Amino acid sequence: MAILRGRIFHAALVAQVVLFAGMAEAQAQQPAAPAASAPETTPAPVPAPTQPVPAAPAPDRITFELKVPQERGGGTISGSAGELESFGESQVSASGAVEIHFRDVVVHAERLTLDRDTMTVQAEGEVVFDQGPQRISGQRLEFDLEQRTGTFWQATAFVHPDYYFSGDIIAKTGPNDFAVDNGVFTSCTGDKTPDWSFVMSSAEVEVEGYARVKNARLHVKKLPVFYWPYMIWPAKTERTSGLLVPNVGYSQRRGEYLGLAWYQVLGPSYDNTVYVDGYTEGFYGVGDEFRYRPSESIRGLARAYYFHNEELDDDALRFDWAHVDDALPFGMRGVVDIEHYSDFEVFRDFERSESQNTRRFIYSNAFVSGNWGAHSLNILADRRETFLGDNEETTIQSQLPEIAYQLRERKIGASPFYLSIGATANYLQSKRDGSYDTGYGRFDLQPEVKLPLRPAPWLSVAVAAGGRATWWGDSFSTYEVDPETGVGQQRCDDQAVASGQLYCGETLTRVYPTANVEMVGPSFSRIFETAGKSFSKFKHVIEPRWSYGFLGAFDDQNRVAQFDEIDLLNPSNIAEVALINRLLARPADATMGGAFEIASFELAQAYSFDDEQPLQRSRDGQTSDQASAIFAKVRFNPSRAFSLQAQAAYNTLFTGLDSTSLSGTARLPRGSLGLTWFTRYAAESYNDPGRSDTLSDQVRFNFGVDILPKRLRLDGQVNYDVENGDIQQQRYFLNYLSQCWSVQLEGREYTRGLLVDRDYRLSLTLKNVGSFLDISGGASSGS
Repeated sequence: MAILRGRIFHAALVAQVVLFAGMAEAQAQQPAAPAASAPETTPAPVPAPTQPVPAAPAPDRITFELKVPQERGGGTISGSAGELESFGESQVSASGAVEIHFRDVVVHAERLTLDRDTMTVQAEGEVVFDQGPQRISGQRLEFDLEQRTGTFWQATAFVHPDYYFSGDIIAKTGPNDFAVDNGVFTSCTGDKTPDWSFVMSSAEVEVEGYARVKNARLHVKKLPVFYWPYMIWPAKTERTSGLLVPNVGYSQRRGEYLGLAWYQVLGPSYDNTVYVDGYTEGFYGVGDEFRYRPSESIRGLARAYYFHNEELDDDALRFDWAHVDDALPFGMRGVVDIEHYSDFEVFRDFERSESQNTRRFIYSNAFVSGNWGAHSLNILADRRETFLGDNEETTIQSQLPEIAYQLRERKIGASPFYLSIGATANYLQSKRDGSYDTGYGRFDLQPEVKLPLRPAPWLSVAVAAGGRATWWGDSFSTYEVDPETGVGQQRCDDQAVASGQLYCGETLTRVYPTANVEMVGPSFSRIFETAGKSFSKFKHVIEPRWSYGFLGAFDDQNRVAQFDEIDLLNPSNIAEVALINRLLARPADATMGGAFEIASFELAQAYSFDDEQPLQRSRDGQTSDQASAIFAKVRFNPSRAFSLQAQAAYNTLFTGLDSTSLSGTARLPRGSLGLTWFTRYAAESYNDPGRSDTLSDQVRFNFGVDILPKRLRLDGQVNYDVENGDIQQQRYFLNYLSQCWSVQLEGREYTRGLLVDRDYRLSLTLKNVGSFLDISGGASSGS
């Protein structure tokens, strides 16, 4: 036996090639490894591997290169060690921080033996086995170079991105197959005992297939939480079909809840999920969710849900579909958003959510739109169902379709004038059960010519003139009282019609002019140099603003069929003047950015030149004023992290406040605060000691605080009715984010009249596993 120390010359190493002549061909493509985990009671896993780059060996280390014959696949085995021994013609042994490289395999160990006859590698002591993105470390290794299989003892494995598994024995039984005895799986690192782990007696893992686990226990630290005698878990990097983690919950009204879901992959761009929800009080529901994204520009989601209400012995179906195509011909974009309820009240009663309780309409639409420079075109079809009163009566309004064209401001040739045009063409349908059901066309055109002027650097003026022309294919009837008889009748033009008849079936055309003048200035400003620590310069700007707007009247406005904002007309002949003071500041520290507005104060009042349109009026209409209330606004922003705004409207007719509001936001080092306080007053006193002159007084407060930075955060919102002393709504969210898991706790209380709804939700998410636990529940009181 010869013991070699120091650098070995190539002539001495050539003899070792014979030992590797029977080596099997290496795999052409590295296999994906199974989901891996950190051991529960063994040291933390070895860091993820990178592509190995052999380092220059120390001067006293042995380096070697072994050529593998072409009949064995060719290639070179290279390595280094502190000592190298040969035992006859069949074995070679190396020790002292041994490292060998062959194709995509790298092995580190304290001691390593190669056997020519069996073509095996045996390694001991701090063994680290790397193959592509896979890493397995352990105390001992036996590996078959020909079959590419082997066994690791006291092993820990890593698989990209953050999967760790460990076991007393980890065996590689095939190119993509592993077996684990007494194993642990986790995505947690850093601690000897991970925050969470799946402990198993044994597992068979097929990479890009499934892991079949026996006696699986979910542990939180060392505490067992759940037990499954047998579990199948996806070991794939792609989406995988299977049963999703069940949801559990409790409702005072519906009892305990269990929600099951099956997820099915239908292809690289499609998947489907089927839901089954059951409640112990007899309620149940079945749903389906279909998702698709066949290309980067097309995506969509379709959902359907059937629900049975045992209390009402009633059934209901809900369907919604959202579809987007961003790459239609001619650079256009298409969107579909459809929502349908067979019985909205059943779902409202079932869900008992704030969003459902406060909803007053269901809206569906589909449109295609495009923009070409200053031109835009939108083609829309929509349907809106509005609930009236106690939701027992509805109105349905549809546009089938609306074609809207817009020309944004564009200069007319070489002239100083700018032209803008808005035009729409619609077919409108309106229906109300037991009252009316009609459909008619409508055309609307709104051109405007604008002339911007700059007579002086401190003065800017813009003058605009235009008009609006609208045609309807149907019109409203009017109710008229005969001055001689005092008898009222429903009439269409000069003909009496049946009482309650809303539509006449007669066309109507409306044309009126518009005009607008805006003037800013003369503006005055002054700059103040300072030597302050916070700001280096201040700029004070005084800026008066003047505006005038004219909107013509239409004598037959009461005959216009009311569908949307195009049909509305509030004639006006109003001028407004405002005085604005602005204070800008430049930070002394240039790294904090440029100048910004830190304070402003604005006063404004309007005046109506139309005697029929006073801007202030008493309740009985006997007292009025052509001038509006005086509006005041103050903004204070001492930094980009803090903002405060106060507004008030002062009624000059009754010398009292109409409204006040206060709002502010603050970004703090470990959170944020927000406040909105709005109050409306009756400036004209009710002269009733039992009735408050405060019409409404409401405060909304929201906050967010990092209790433990980047770990534990609490967010909340409270809506408080100061006038009635009631909390209308309060919501709180507590989120804890760990290195490998997160938990969210949500609580909400919503008050609507005598009805008080309370609900909660607790969800647990495990890193690289997904939502593992989702518990929700709630209770209602009142009626």
